[in-house]
Amino acid sequence: MSAKKDKSRTVYAKGRTIQGFLCLPEVVEATLNQLGGLDNLIGSLPTDKMLEGRAFRHNALSDPIRLRILCSLAKCDLCPCVLKVITNLSDSKLSYHLNVLEEEGLVSHTRYRRWRIYRLTDEGGRGLSD
Repeated sequence: MSAKKDKSRTVYAKGRTIQGFLCLPEVVEATLNQLGGLDNLIGSLPTDKMLEGRAFRHNALSDPIRLRILCSLAKCDLCPCVLKVITNLSDSKLSYHLNVLEEEGLVSHTRYRRWRIYRLTDEGGRGLSD
């Protein structure tokens, strides 16, 4: 089978050759041109700090135990003693998971006498629907 060679093209970004790209598929080159070039594409991406925040959020949502907690709190507000039974966790492990969820703004708590009552935040609800 003979290989068909494409015309060699070089892609430029503000006058410089993009490393490693001597030839791009025409559809990719056309799309980059529609976006105003590679520099415009790169400039439109979220910052590293924003992506880091998203990664932490996804990490918080990636654990089945934390998802079980969120699903439970989507039904009603609960205290840790009930969440402990639902998750079958020790106090310290449940506390860890609740702290992760709270740090990410997915759950919050209020005090009622000597108890903490956890509830799903709006952001936590959106995390469940994603």
